[in-house]
Amino acid sequence: MHPLVRRQLRKAFPDGVPATPEVAALAEAVGEAYRAADDDRAQLERSLELASQELVARNQAMTLILDTVAQGLVTVGLDGALGTPCSRALTAWFGAPSADARLWSYLCGHDPNLEAWIELGFDSLREERMPAEVVLAQLPGLIERAARSFRVEYLPIGAPLTGLLVVVTDTTDAVALERAERAQAEVIAAVERAAQDRAGFLAFAREADARLAACADPAVDPVARARHVHTLKATFGLFGLTSLGGQCHQLESQLADGSLGATPAAVAPIAAAWQAFRDRLDGLLGLSGRRTLVVDWAEYQAVVAAVADADAPWATRVRRWGLEPTRPHLERFGEQAKALASRLGKAEVEVDVRDHGVRLDGDRFAPLWSALVHTITNAVAHGVEDEATRVATGKSAQASLRLASFERDAAVVVEVADDGAGVDWVAVAARAQAQGLPCTTADDLRAALCADGVSTAEAVSTVAGRGVGLGALRAACVDLGGRLEIDSRRGAGTTVRCVVPVPPAALARGDA
Repeated sequence: MHPLVRRQLRKAFPDGVPATPEVAALAEAVGEAYRAADDDRAQLERSLELASQELVARNQAMTLILDTVAQGLVTVGLDGALGTPCSRALTAWFGAPSADARLWSYLCGHDPNLEAWIELGFDSLREERMPAEVVLAQLPGLIERAARSFRVEYLPIGAPLTGLLVVVTDTTDAVALERAERAQAEVIAAVERAAQDRAGFLAFAREADARLAACADPAVDPVARARHVHTLKATFGLFGLTSLGGQCHQLESQLADGSLGATPAAVAPIAAAWQAFRDRLDGLLGLSGRRTLVVDWAEYQAVVAAVADADAPWATRVRRWGLEPTRPHLERFGEQAKALASRLGKAEVEVDVRDHGVRLDGDRFAPLWSALVHTITNAVAHGVEDEATRVATGKSAQASLRLASFERDAAVVVEVADDGAGVDWVAVAARAQAQGLPCTTADDLRAALCADGVSTAEAVSTVAGRGVGLGALRAACVDLGGRLEIDSRRGAGTTVRCVVPVPPAALARGDA
């Protein structure tokens, strides 16, 4: 008989338990129930013991994983609180988190902008302002910390969402390798470009030096400094120096949102990167060497001075040797226009170069050639349509771009003409009016088109859209004592002319 049944019977029958069949049957039935309960309890205790042992094993395995995995792993609540434990790699990179740490301060306490960005994202997740997948996609995926680069992934936990698994990967070595490969590719591209047009590349290098020197001058106006950066972005890009162009674009974005001012310090990283790139090229291309023709440049200038007043054909030819032909510049712009059109998915561009044998003072006209890059990018990005659009409007499938230099009325004219969409003068008027600029006459609209910040582009890209390019070109023309002419008709194309007065002694044509 079960001990509990015996105890209960003694309490029920203090004078002795009746020896009846009914009492015996009841006692057996209750005893069986007690024995079944004992078996169930023993089985439950065994199950709990096994579960406890499994949980300990899993915790040990998880700790082992977190201690050995190369990635940073941590669970995070929707309030940003960090769960425990986190991986050893994470604490090695960012230190052991405090008990009240939040993800944004733990990862990005060195960067207030990133910190605020992540915190705002978690606010959106808690308040369900947007779908969780949209918010997670907008959280910063790259973090720079203590000279190291990290990729951050945010993985949802639960449905509905209860938290995140944050995965941090150290990409420092991969980023360094990618940068090294990109730098090597840019060096190769620069050498190839110099082999095709050495004079043009050296002129570009001198112009980049001059613009960055101007950016470093505290006396330079911030607006002019910003124009230098915009022009450098375009020229770096067209010469294949995409990393330097990207740095200029990033700086422009920071200037636009007000997070940085157009100060010499803001441009210093770009100048340092250019100098490092230039140093790599110096041994190959002799960028720092003296400018020479067949004889030393200073000696050549002495000869030119000696024959300054001579009218003989030989004297004219001597003077001509020191002038740069315009044709290589125009041909280079043509090749760049073709490549840009292909990259942007525009119609194929047929380029017509007409230099008329004009040669110019390379140093004096270097800023003009540099700023003219904007007109080339505008002609392709804003002017040239895609092939289907051209055919639908009755145009040939192939776009036309004419690049010319010629003499007119004691001035040299550099002309860029396309047969693209033309300037949207209605949009220009609207932008001009929004900025308080005159917009009544055709001359008003041409002036507004050259004003900083006026652009008909719907979005800013690495190619165009800042509304700075034409202003930079006009400034280059004015600095040379010239002017900028713009003729455009909607649907029929645009012609831009840089008209610069040039003394006869400073101009040489092919018939000289």
